[in-house]
Amino acid sequence: MKLLYLAHRVPYPPNKGDKIRSFHELQALVERGHEVHLLAFADDLNDLNYQVDLARMCASVEIVPLRRVWAGARALANLINTRPLSLGYFASRKMRRLVERAASNNDFDAVFVYSSTMAQYAPSQLASRTVVDMVDVDSEKWRDYAGRANPLLSRLYSLEWKRLRGYEYEIVTRFANTVVTTRREAALLDRLDEFTRRARLRMITNGVDLDYFQPSTQPPDTISPRLVFIGAMDYFANVEGARYFAEEVFPLIRSRESRAKFSIVGANPAAEVKKLARHPGVTVTGFVPDVRPYLRKATVCIVPLRIARGVQNKVLEAMAAGKAVIASPEAVAGLRVVDGEHLMIANTAERFAGAALEVMRDESLRESLEMRARRFVEAEHDWKPLLQKLVELIETVGAREHKPGRPDTRAIANN
Repeated sequence: MKLLYLAHRVPYPPNKGDKIRSFHELQALVERGHEVHLLAFADDLNDLNYQVDLARMCASVEIVPLRRVWAGARALANLINTRPLSLGYFASRKMRRLVERAASNNDFDAVFVYSSTMAQYAPSQLASRTVVDMVDVDSEKWRDYAGRANPLLSRLYSLEWKRLRGYEYEIVTRFANTVVTTRREAALLDRLDEFTRRARLRMITNGVDLDYFQPSTQPPDTISPRLVFIGAMDYFANVEGARYFAEEVFPLIRSRESRAKFSIVGANPAAEVKKLARHPGVTVTGFVPDVRPYLRKATVCIVPLRIARGVQNKVLEAMAAGKAVIASPEAVAGLRVVDGEHLMIANTAERFAGAALEVMRDESLRESLEMRARRFVEAEHDWKPLLQKLVELIETVGAREHKPGRPDTRAIANN
């Protein structure tokens, strides 16, 4: 099949968040033998360098630079209308022209859209053959932010969650199929009637590269136990989680385990994350080319997120690496894990500290968690069966009979 793939960020390299899922989806479509034409934004200009790598996979690749200052201005411009600010952020005449040209020059069998913000570019005449991977119901993130922001930002975030939620309903009802990662995300779209939910909404969770993330053969350091938190450290939820753990949890641990160390590992640490290195025992690494050495050295992996959507790759990767994980309830809400069996769940600073101390001191408990963590991701989050399900969905949609030249009037109008 000839496929158009639209992504809000360059799906390469698979080293963080949404890039992990989007890359594996792209790779699965290519390995299946489909001709994929990729159009994506680059919000980091360094990502333009990966066009050559992607060209080895795809029939054609077009990358549009997204300058954040101008994108932010376009987002705020949507305050005067009823459109979500997120759509304004990713609004681009150049992208629209490239999509129109691609659709004109190619008889696409199907369109795959990664993220709700790219649905605005899906060709209207191909709406009935379009699959949108919404991943998470992103509007809920803005609702969470509204509950934690100052009054002015709270009003702005509340406006965005309401507008974006309405747009997410449009996506589900107007395109062939929409994919989310968990039943928890699907349940947020509670205004969908049962027929639409069954016919158009699909759930495909995140996977993890089980060959890349392997359990270490070397035992962790128990004399100077190391707690590790990995994530993009310019992302609000990670910044807030790192601050919470370093300021409220780690001091409780250090008061009873003075040699304990806490490593915050991830690119682009925000100023408030860098300041955390002033605390005794805390290290902020910044960008690292490979997180696996930090996983190998970890006595326990920490995921202290108090704002989280969908399935957290950082949890899956730590479990695949055979590490004991202590996480907040929010960080594992999308996983079918059992507290005390596959990992440990803590909802207060005291419980986080207590669980960490228990894992660090009890070798038998730690080894049990490590073994069960790896077995869990092998059973539940192997990419191969998950991607097969997605590819077959796209193939089914693309194989539907259609009459060229007859636009689908249900499509979301281009803006």
